[in-house]
This record gives sequence, C-alpha cells and structure tokens, in this order.
Amino acid sequence: MPDALHLIRLAHSNPERALNLPGGGLSVLHLSRGQDGGVAACWYVCLEGSLILDLPHGDFVQLRPGESYQAPAGQVRRLTPVRGATVLMIEQH
Repeated sequence: MPDALHLIRLAHSNPERALNLPGGGLSVLHLSRGQDGGVAACWYVCLEGSLILDLPHGDFVQLRPGESYQAPAGQVRRLTPVRGATVLMIEQH
C-alpha cells in the first residue's frame, strides 16, 4: 500500500510552485502572494487559508477551506491568497 501524502505539508515544502501529484492532472500549491492562474480548465479546491480567484470583467470567487470552483477553459484568472492559501488543482482535459 502506498504511503499517504499530507498535501498541505507537501505544498508548504515548496511555496509558490505547483507540485505535481501522482496520478496525473493533480497538483498542490501554497501561495503567499498572487500569481497567474492560467487559462486551462481546472478545479480549484481550497485546503487551507483563503484564496481569491480574480476572473474577467471584475468578477471574483473567494474560496475557504473545503470550498471549490470549476474554472472553464479560456477563462483568464489570477490567484490571490488572503494571508496565505493552499490549493489542490485538478486539471480538466
């Protein structure tokens, strides 16, 4: 049986950089400052802290632990943590 991964600790080990997880299409990221969220279709699941997804046309979504948002392909977004955030990202193909 494979060892369990502690996603929050794993993300904290390399902040500001998405770490790819086994199985493909999954990554975990700890943010302390804003960064580009890309345009690929993706689920964002907040694991810790609070994350604001800045969307086009002045829209935004705020995620707290346990909340998720599905961003469609082609939607430009910026990831902005509120005093730090850890997020699981699931790429959609």
